[in-house]
Amino acid sequence: MKLFTKTTLAVAGIGIASMAFAADPLANTTWQTYDEGKPKGTVKITESNGVLTGTLIATNSAKGKKHIGKTIIRGLKSDGGGKYSGGTITDPEKGKDYRMTANLSGNTLKLRGYIGPFSRSQEWKKK
Repeated sequence: MKLFTKTTLAVAGIGIASMAFAADPLANTTWQTYDEGKPKGTVKITESNGVLTGTLIATNSAKGKKHIGKTIIRGLKSDGGGKYSGGTITDPEKGKDYRMTANLSGNTLKLRGYIGPFSRSQEWKKK
């Protein structure tokens, strides 16, 4: 009986630990970005220690090619339930940083960038 109890507790502990370290649904995903409804570029989102980062890996514009490889999302953290906050997003063409939030719903990532009282939204599609 003691062996059964110890085994059950060990299995339960491993299950709980694996849930705590489950990968974030945004980790290691690739997104088609859109600006004013037009495809703009491709961003790869990665995760390290619970913090998400997004890097521009492709662009649809000739002048945007110089920005490939730049990190445009920093410090984004999951709030649970597909909601994210605490990050910044950079407009690579303007070089400006904006506070950001994001909501993940299926294959759509809705982002909102804030500067002062103003905000702007974009929807990205998973590739």
